Amino acid sequence: MEMLAHETERLFIKPHTLDNAEKLNAWENASELLYSNDDQPEEREPDSLEDTRRFLERISEYTPDSRIIHYAIHLKGNNELIGYGMIALIDRYNRRCKVGITIGDQRYWGKGLAKEALKAVISYCFETLGLNRIGAHIYAFNDRSIRLFEGLGFRREGTIRQSVHKKGQFVDEYIYGLLKSEWQEGLYVAQ
Repeated sequence: MEMLAHETERLFIKPHTLDNAEKLNAWENASELLYSNDDQPEEREPDSLEDTRRFLERISEYTPDSRIIHYAIHLKGNNELIGYGMIALIDRYNRRCKVGITIGDQRYWGKGLAKEALKAVISYCFETLGLNRIGAHIYAFNDRSIRLFEGLGFRREGTIRQSVHKKGQFVDEYIYGLLKSEWQEGLYVAQ
């Protein structure tokens, strides 16, 4: 099975390299991104650059048969790293996974790049990995992610009530899913 390496109109989606360590480290410690994407305590000790390098070295050893695939999102024109994501909890027997995506560089928010990247990741999951279902968990306050996933056909399947503790209160988390048959039939909203 091939590794995730895909080219879209404006992006390269490919495995991380150690060259990504500084940007990835900054994003992994950015309070706004942590608030929207992470279950860890808000006042946690920041990840060191060395921690991030060790993480990148560890995931570079993953094979296409791993239960998780981390990927980097680069601009096509200058190969600049602008985001990252993962395909996680890959269950080949039940043919399902969960996905996550982050455009870390705020200069590229609102330009449709997350949608472009996620479309390629969805295609990889269904066509290359042969999966039947892709899931996602999104915090109830994360309107950008909700619009992104719903715009690609993901359906809200449920709510995990008061799932995460954010800024002193408990917040719901929504469960989303997309089936291969829905994707193939083009039931997603092309926006």
